[in-house]
Order: sequence, then C-alpha cells, then structure tokens
Amino acid sequence: MKKVVLIIASLSISCAAFAQEKYVTAARTALTKSNDLEEAKQDIDKAMAGPAMQENPKALLTKGEIYVGLMGVEKYKATNPYREGAQALIKLAEIKPDYEKEETDMFLLMSAGLYYNEAVTKYGNKSDSGRYTASAELFRNVLRIRDLNGGKRFEKFAGIQRLDTAVAKTKMYLAFCSYFTGKYAEAIPMLTAAKDNPITKSTYIYEDLIDAYEKQKDMDKELATIQEARTAYPDDHGLRNDELNYYMITGKQDELVKKLEVEASKDPNNAEMQFNIGIVYNGLANPKTGKKPDNRAELMTKAEGAYLNALKIAPENPDYNYNLGGFYNNKAKEINDQMNAITGTSASEQKKYDDLKVKRDELFEKALPYVEKAYNSYDAKAGTLKAAEKNAYSSCIQVLMQIYSIQNKMDKVDVLKKKLNAIK
Repeated sequence: MKKVVLIIASLSISCAAFAQEKYVTAARTALTKSNDLEEAKQDIDKAMAGPAMQENPKALLTKGEIYVGLMGVEKYKATNPYREGAQALIKLAEIKPDYEKEETDMFLLMSAGLYYNEAVTKYGNKSDSGRYTASAELFRNVLRIRDLNGGKRFEKFAGIQRLDTAVAKTKMYLAFCSYFTGKYAEAIPMLTAAKDNPITKSTYIYEDLIDAYEKQKDMDKELATIQEARTAYPDDHGLRNDELNYYMITGKQDELVKKLEVEASKDPNNAEMQFNIGIVYNGLANPKTGKKPDNRAELMTKAEGAYLNALKIAPENPDYNYNLGGFYNNKAKEINDQMNAITGTSASEQKKYDDLKVKRDELFEKALPYVEKAYNSYDAKAGTLKAAEKNAYSSCIQVLMQIYSIQNKMDKVDVLKKKLNAIK
C-alpha cells in the first residue's frame, strides 16, 4: 500500500511539473513569436508559481527576458519589473553558468544597466531621506552581476571603456553612499580605490577622503592625502582650504604660514594665497583658547597686510572685503570692551574713555566701506545665493547693523533688519 501511495505522489509531482513546463513553453511562444509580453507574463507567472520550475534553466531565462522586457511597457515600468527578471537571470548564471550563455549575458548586462540607471536616479533625489541606502542596494546589484562566476563571466568584455566606466562609477557611488551615511571606516577603502582609478579620480573624491580621515582622527593619513591631492591639483581652492584647515586644527599654523609664504613668493599675483596667509596670521593672533601671544600686535599687522594684498589683486571679491572689514570691526569691538570696562567718573578716566572712543570710531569707519562692498555684492544676487554665500551675506548684514547702530543711523538698521529676516 505504501508503494502505491508513493507512486501516486510521484505521478502527481510529475504531472504538476509537466503542466508548469507547458506554461514555460507557452510563455516563450508568446514572447518570441507574437511579442505579447502581457500574455508571456501571465504564462511564466503560472509556471513559476510552484516549486518545480524554481531552478529550471529554461524557466529562469524566460522569466528574465520577459520581466526585463516589461520595462518597455508603460503599465509595468514604474514598478521596475526588471529587478525580478534580473534575480532570475542571476540565479540561472549561478546554477548553470553555460546555459544559453550568450543570450543570458545580453539580458544580464541590460539588467546591470537598468540597476545602474535607477540607482543614479535615486542617488540624485534630494527629497528622499533614504536615498543613499536605497541607491547603495541597487549599485551593489550592478557589482553582483559583474562578479558572477568568480568575476570571470564577462572577461571577454574587459577593457571596453563604457563598461569599465560604469563599474568604476558604481564603486565611486557606493563610496559616497557610505561616506554620506557616516560610515567612514567603510568609505575610506572605497574612496581610496576611487581616487586611484583614473576614471573616477577627482578633487571631490580627495576632499571626501580627507574629511573621512579627519572624522576618524587619523591625522597622519589625512595629511598624506592632502599632500598627494595638492600635488595632483595644485591650483584647486577646496584642497588648499583643506590643507589650511588641517594645520589650523592640529595647531601647526606656524608650519603652515611658512609654507604659504614660500608659495606666495612663487605666485605673487595669487589673491587667495594672500587671503589664506591673512587668515592664518589672524588665527595665530587670536587663538580660540588660551592667552593671546606676546607678538600679537606683529601678527595682527601681518594679517592686515595680507588681506590688503589680496584686495589689491582682487578688489571686487566679497569674501576678501568682508574679512578685512570684519578684521577692523573686531579690533573696534575690543576697544569697545575696554570702554565698557571703565566704570569710574574721574577726569582721567573720562579722557581715557574719550580717547578710546575716537580709536573705536575710526576703526568702525575703516571697516565700513569693505563690509558695505561685500554686502552690496551679495545683495545684488540675493535670490540665487548658495548656502555658504547666504551665511556670508547674513554676517555682513549683522556687522553693518552693529556699526550703523553705533553711528545712530537707525533708518539703515531698519532696512537691514528686514533683509536679515528675509534670509531666515
């Protein structure tokens, strides 16, 4: 009796497999003879509904072709049916690598292209808070296809520029996804590979790698990367600022200023170099913590001279104008603090107060044209300012409001107050 039951069960399974095989054949017929993707989908879905066809090469290839093809049907396109088709093709390549290899490879490469395009679109969707995680998963599928069969499946395509570029950019995007989600340890080796690849090597790869090392507190590798980047892109402003930032953070401003002075002597018409020298001298003169240096007056004079040199070369630059104006404004505020510290009413104290007021007002007057020039530059393009420019614009307004208040020009203060509120 048991044997009869087993025989009946075996016959049932065979009949089911036969029925599903018929659906596979019907799907291929609809696909190849009439190009009826709708009918082909219905048939292959019936075929794949049971376990018998889950590892059937013909069924997997048929499903892959149909579901990739559905990307051309408007009704299905938005649901990205290619993904399900790609997974069937990947499974086929893993369980039977040589089955209809030429045809399978063609659809696998199409799938890789579709994964890549969707990933790039998701990556660029700034309104999606989960864009980096979602796009990373799609990019990984591009590499999964590339790495099929131990990475040997597509060896004959090696050296084709279009494919090499797609793979290199996929790895680059994956590096960015890790970097922008704060996975710096994971991002560093991928960013390193991206900057070493001539296809993706760029200044922004270096900038992210430098920042990742800084976040990981690996200052030695950060410096080595900065030096390598500066050699590769000696005129890039962003990398120059990264170098400046490194020396400031590590307290090596003396070393940096010597380096900048040497570079400035080689390029005397480089306004940004002079500007950076001014920033460093100003930073040395006004440390954020600890007491001010004994040679502060000398450092302040050098900072002022460097800012003036930058403006001689580029007089319209709003950043240079604002920083020099801010330099004088800060000196005026220091004197204002000294004035506020005088609490007595004696004649000598009143004279001291009056003398300080003259110096303070002179410095505010000195600051005013530079800050106004910077303000006017930003105000002229207020509607198109980038984030960093908006911050500078806001700072200009606040400094001007302070100076105008002291000068009792309240009509101007009121105008600027409205401008400031509009920015916020």
